Amino acid sequence: MKKCLIVVENLPLPKDKKVWWEALALKEAGWEVFTVSPGYAPFRWREEKEGIKLYHFPSPQYTRGRLIYLWEYLNAFFWIFLLSFYLILREGIRVLQVCNPPEIFFPLGWIIRLMGGHFIFDHHDLSPEMYLARFGRKDFFYWFLRIFEYFTVTAAEKVIYPNNHQKEVVRKRTFSKHDKFVVVPTSVETKKIYPDKPVSYLRKGRKYVLGYLGVINPQDRVDILVDMVEILVKKKGFQDLILYIMGNGDARKELEIMVKERGLKDYIYFTGWLDKEEDIRKYLSTCDLCLDSMLPNPYSDLSTLNKLLLYMAVGKPVVCFPLKVAQELLESAGSFPSALTPSALAEEVLKLLSEEDKRRKMGEKGRERVLKKFDWKKNKEKYVKIFSEL
Repeated sequence: MKKCLIVVENLPLPKDKKVWWEALALKEAGWEVFTVSPGYAPFRWREEKEGIKLYHFPSPQYTRGRLIYLWEYLNAFFWIFLLSFYLILREGIRVLQVCNPPEIFFPLGWIIRLMGGHFIFDHHDLSPEMYLARFGRKDFFYWFLRIFEYFTVTAAEKVIYPNNHQKEVVRKRTFSKHDKFVVVPTSVETKKIYPDKPVSYLRKGRKYVLGYLGVINPQDRVDILVDMVEILVKKKGFQDLILYIMGNGDARKELEIMVKERGLKDYIYFTGWLDKEEDIRKYLSTCDLCLDSMLPNPYSDLSTLNKLLLYMAVGKPVVCFPLKVAQELLESAGSFPSALTPSALAEEVLKLLSEEDKRRKMGEKGRERVLKKFDWKKNKEKYVKIFSEL
């Protein structure tokens, strides 16, 4: 049986649904799949789920600041190399897929290719642009990210991208050939993520439910949603709503303090990660409107945001700022504020909450668009083909 190792540093599996669905697609195609990813409490070194063999390494769950990130990556580098070498030698693995961020594992790619194997880089995010969005400066660390990106892309036999915009940016700045790059659109497993029955107790007696699902890091600007709810509740007098923030990240604790200090605990609830597909369906299907809060910048403009596809898959209308790829992705399933402010976001939310028929049509368009262009059932064939042609 063919064997593949998938390495993820920034999220544990199976929490990273994109990578998890990739692993399952390879298993369905006859591969034996191993993964290495961080492990959080309750920690297990090894487990098996749905036929995938998962290995975990100890990792700090949340980090803030450049030096703490450096420590996180050094820790990850040590454990990922140790576990990957163990699996490569013990299991005879000759196909390695590394997902970013970060792009520090190219030496593993060099080694497995010297052993006659194959190295595939699954390029999720533009790390230099992400660094700029988070820290706002082109300093020493930024240029190191550019160098590491170059080494990782040039070491890989194939590089996978979620959209053409990201592919072209990296192709040009790494001076790479077109045939190295493959676009596999970020997709949704629509057999598992679909419209479900709303759950009445999640409404907590309120008429409207808003939802945000995803990572809660500083560059995600989820604080804007807190500002928006404060405007709706205190300035607009619109109190018949709640907001669920579904996810986790480096900025969550600060946001919880902000919510408490502003007296919004009855309006904003933090659920933590929703690991199971049925929980994602349950919460999103109860929402009347789903949100994203990232502001336009070179990172967010070119990112395919998984959360938007999940919103669309359950047939929910979306309000977010006018990011380049997000607008292409959503089309008429999305509504975009006229200004990049919490007040403009609040106005857009109020407007849509008052138009039930429009919300329904937007949700239908989103679901239809996912089924047509972003269904993993269709796009996983492109992914598996990369491996079958090695």
